[in-house]
Amino acid sequence: MSIYALKPGVSVEDSLRADHGYTETIDHSSAITKLRVFIKRGSQGPPWWKEYLDLDEDLLQGTNSAAAFVPSGKRMMVLTFGAGQFLLRDDSYEHDFGTRVVLNAVDPRKLKSTETLDPDSSQRRRTQIPYDGDLALLSFAGDASVLKSLTGKARPKYNDLVRSVTGSSSLRVTTPARAEDLPKLLSRLRKLYKSDDFLKTFPDVAKIRPVTDPVLISALDGKLSAAVFDLTAPIVLTVPDILDYRDESFIQFSGRGVSPVFDDVYVKHYREYLEAHDVSPADMSVEVLKHDYMLLLDGSNNQRRRWSIYKSLVYEVSDGTDYSYHFSDGYWFRVASDLIVALRQDVDPYWIDANLPEHRWSSEAEYNKEVSNHLSAVCLDQANVSPKGQTAIEPCDILRVLDNKFELIHVKIGTSSANLSHLFNQAVNSAELLRTVKQSRQKLHKLVEKKADSQTADSVLAAVEIDQFEVAIAIVSHKRTPERKSDNLPIFSRISLRRALRSLSAMRVPVSVQLVPDATDRAGKAKPRKPRTPKFVPDE
Repeated sequence: MSIYALKPGVSVEDSLRADHGYTETIDHSSAITKLRVFIKRGSQGPPWWKEYLDLDEDLLQGTNSAAAFVPSGKRMMVLTFGAGQFLLRDDSYEHDFGTRVVLNAVDPRKLKSTETLDPDSSQRRRTQIPYDGDLALLSFAGDASVLKSLTGKARPKYNDLVRSVTGSSSLRVTTPARAEDLPKLLSRLRKLYKSDDFLKTFPDVAKIRPVTDPVLISALDGKLSAAVFDLTAPIVLTVPDILDYRDESFIQFSGRGVSPVFDDVYVKHYREYLEAHDVSPADMSVEVLKHDYMLLLDGSNNQRRRWSIYKSLVYEVSDGTDYSYHFSDGYWFRVASDLIVALRQDVDPYWIDANLPEHRWSSEAEYNKEVSNHLSAVCLDQANVSPKGQTAIEPCDILRVLDNKFELIHVKIGTSSANLSHLFNQAVNSAELLRTVKQSRQKLHKLVEKKADSQTADSVLAAVEIDQFEVAIAIVSHKRTPERKSDNLPIFSRISLRRALRSLSAMRVPVSVQLVPDATDRAGKAKPRKPRTPKFVPDE
């Protein structure tokens, strides 16, 4: 069964969906005090495979659902069976109940599976092992992943309470408790929910948590929508996907008529778009953000992709407690303030003042080419050094020689989490490949020889073979606050950057990070009309 904990003060009637379709039954003789049960009978019918296999057997199946409300202390607990959870309103119960109970009750050495979310890439994964293990065996990265669900065996002292537990919004348990023992069971589960003991056993789990409570999300969404017109708010509009900046692309807004075409993504342009359509700060709401869209156009102004504005915003807000809230890719996350401080301490020492020319060209590819010429460096943008048959990996975008040292420079325009995660991974994968795979070093030698000369190629190869090269990560941005260093990046980009810096440092590869000024003119421009094709008029 699954167990939910209603929020304090929420009554049975308050928790019911308006269109639930359940009927309360009084046909029971349970010894549980003030028990209330709602049921929904499932319609019976043949399974789909009866007709598919042309079976003549008289086969019927159906599923009944129920939700039992049991008073426990000052709150109401709900036991659901079948699809009984659909009786409950989303804002009526505690959305972290199952997770906290499991973290407090589970034996940390007898875990079976996890469901995690990587906010940086929006990847969701389930990991399970056929034997008892800990979080390390389940590949949980506490500083980069969000724990959505955890399954394992209970600690010995809870064996009389539960045998195995799975937690998310609800708590799923296998229990030896009989029905008459439910009040005692629920009372102990409530105490486990209130306990903070899990922070000693799983200290990293609470660093990043998804916000799932609709009431809190609604309040945060109100701050998000208001921030669009607040010129001082730390809000950014980004493309919520990985883009190839070598391809010519433009941005346009829609939802209340199309906007002019823009060369890049800025919340200022969206704000001006709203003002042009008489949307004032008083009119702003999350519905406006979900109604409007950002369009990605190709060089011919044909639409390639489309995202809601809501999904395309990045925003951070603090409530003055030990946590701050971060919005990315359409989701809210609660992040512990001590994690933000730790990220700043770990990443900022690698930050340097920009030593690359400012960006003033039309694309990332052109920037890499022109800067390489300006620095007498080698442009290796779009090159590949991975072994035959493996995924292509660029050695770098620009190979620069500095005082007989070779620097592999990786460049990316913009500060969206998805693009930066790709950049950081490329820097790590390239360095690891060149250090460990002879075929990759040989391919690098041929590339440099072709684009420069044999002497340079020989010097580069010799330096790489004895690990005498450096890595530079260059982030091209319009942000004019280089003194904020890593705080210029979204929280999950900082997390993935720290992971990359640790990997490079473990390989003893010197690495630096810089914010390169973007001096390009991103003003909107009128969308050119496509030439009309003359209609064919047949001769009379």
